[in-house]
Amino acid sequence: MDDSTALGALDELARLLRGVSQELDKTVATCLGEGSPARWHVLNAVADGQGRSMSQLAEATQLNAATLTRLIDAMIADNLVNRNVDAADRRRVLVHATRRGQLTHKVMNQALSEGGVSAIAADSAPITELLTALSERIRVSDPVAL
Repeated sequence: MDDSTALGALDELARLLRGVSQELDKTVATCLGEGSPARWHVLNAVADGQGRSMSQLAEATQLNAATLTRLIDAMIADNLVNRNVDAADRRRVLVHATRRGQLTHKVMNQALSEGGVSAIAADSAPITELLTALSERIRVSDPVAL
């Protein structure tokens, strides 16, 4: 494969991945009756009761720091999550689901199940493995800046 063919394939791969991500987000958002599935992603990340740092939530939601901070502020105002100082490292803040947040998460998951959206993931193991391998390959490629 020459460089022009490889660059065309790279462009197509990026376009397809972006498109699939946007379609999946739209489908989830429609099923949840929300403008964005970001609240669901945050609640998924904190549903286990462990609490997550803002950097962990940024990774889970793929949101930048400013957007995530605004989202968490709105979720605090809606009593879905709260911020607590980390007992192990007082410089760090952890976000936890409130009781209402846990209930909202359960309702959201039920809506996704009943709407058939969760069925998308039923046979996704091979795709997930492929995307994970692709992600690892991209990380180790060590691109050169212009």
